Amino acid sequence: MTVPVPPDSSPRPAEEPAAADPWAPPGQGQDAAPTVPGPGPGFGPAPAHAPAAGPGQIPGQAPGQAPGAPYWPPYAMPAPAPQPRNGLGIAAMVLGIVGVVLGLTIILFWLSWLPALLAVVFGVIALGHVRKGLAANRAMALAGVVLGVTGLLVSVGTGVFVVNRVQEVHREQKAQAEAARIRFETATKAAEERAAKEKARIEAERQRLAAEQEKRAADERARRLSFGQSYTYPDGLKVTMAAPEPYVPRGGVGETPKDATIVQVRITVVNTGPAEVSLLGSGLPTVRDAKGNLVFTLIDGSGRMKILTKSLAPGEEATGLTAYALPAGAGDPFSVRFDHTMGTEYKDVIWTGPAG
Repeated sequence: MTVPVPPDSSPRPAEEPAAADPWAPPGQGQDAAPTVPGPGPGFGPAPAHAPAAGPGQIPGQAPGQAPGAPYWPPYAMPAPAPQPRNGLGIAAMVLGIVGVVLGLTIILFWLSWLPALLAVVFGVIALGHVRKGLAANRAMALAGVVLGVTGLLVSVGTGVFVVNRVQEVHREQKAQAEAARIRFETATKAAEERAAKEKARIEAERQRLAAEQEKRAADERARRLSFGQSYTYPDGLKVTMAAPEPYVPRGGVGETPKDATIVQVRITVVNTGPAEVSLLGSGLPTVRDAKGNLVFTLIDGSGRMKILTKSLAPGEEATGLTAYALPAGAGDPFSVRFDHTMGTEYKDVIWTGPAG
């Protein structure tokens, strides 16, 4: 804008006008109407031209506006910029990390599928928001999807591993239990067999002892004879005692009991075995009366007494004669015992009966 030169002054160079204050009222240092500023950036479009001034109006003044008031054209307010929606992408990445970490643990792997699945869902939604321009963290959303899928795969893999391991442990325990059962059954069967063998051995031993006892008892009964009977020892020596006969002493005789019964004892032995038999210790028999008292041999001077020899050859026979005075009333019955030793084995034969 230029300032008009007064007529009474000489022309002068034009001076730069002072900066106009758009908010100052007209007439304060300004003769002309202020210029209308154009729309700024981001504002609505300015009108094509200012409305035409009516009668009595200053150009640029709106119709009906008071004279002297500047006219400002209407403009649009700037719209606020939308905030990016990045929460789902962040949540997807965090849940994906949690799913992968939980999937790697043996104890908590079964919980990892939920955060991993949520990470995939949230990541896919966040990627959709990125494509629509509503979010700006595509990398986080994509990482959440990848981590979620990885967490699901790790969870499935860990689950398969755990299931296989549990089944393997179960099979091992089952095999161990089966082996223990077989060992127990084998040990039980072996113990039963040992018990049966031991029982059979004990029974056989019992039967053997019973048989030996019965044999000894039978042999004992066989060696308890009446006068006139015989017994044969295992070595082949056969011994027989004849029935006692009254004996009358002759020659010099020692003192005899009053009213005693004097009897003669005759014992005959025969070697029926293949080897020589010793009669050492068998020369004189042992006699006891009815009360069990020992009766000594009666010796006279007649020479009729005979003592058995020390041994017998196979087939050889010998007879021993002795006399005994039985006290009155103690001779019925009385007993005669013949002793014979076979190496370390000793056996006697006892005859019992009346004196007359």
